[in-house]
Amino acid sequence: MPLWLMTDSGAEPRAWTAKELAKELGEPQTKLYRHLKHLEEAGLIAVAETRLVSGIVEQRYVAAQRRLQLGRGLLSGADEGEFQDEVEAVALDAAVNLVGAAAETFLQEFENALRSGRVDIDAADDARRPVVMFSDWRVPPERAAEFQRRFRQLVADIDAKPSVADGVPVHLMVALYNPDE
Repeated sequence: MPLWLMTDSGAEPRAWTAKELAKELGEPQTKLYRHLKHLEEAGLIAVAETRLVSGIVEQRYVAAQRRLQLGRGLLSGADEGEFQDEVEAVALDAAVNLVGAAAETFLQEFENALRSGRVDIDAADDARRPVVMFSDWRVPPERAAEFQRRFRQLVADIDAKPSVADGVPVHLMVALYNPDE
């Protein structure tokens, strides 16, 4: 999936051609066109430039999103009416699939980094050792609200600091939800 690569390209968003993405990902160029089309239709990437190269239209794409926040707007794809339940079911499936695809991409990249030695789980330097946490626990409502506030602040802090081209690569996937009982 080219989206992770497009959002990890330094301080200034980089525009990528399908050929450049294919080379970077080690995939056939023809395989990427369908993915790029779906990402563009979903509004996750945008065409930044179109030009004619040797008689062929070449498009350069940029990431349109650097983070994703799900909201009720995801479920408001149609007016209230006889199809509302079906629209909501499709929107919920889309949300689950989107989060699943992001998690799968993150996991694939993490596995590739481990197998290639770019990530060392036994690194002496704490800053180089991966941190992974999965947790389900019950806390008092006020503690849950405070944790939610601090978590949102952390995400805002991360999002507010631009990436720098000569910086250290950091890959991060965070998620938090509080289900109703």
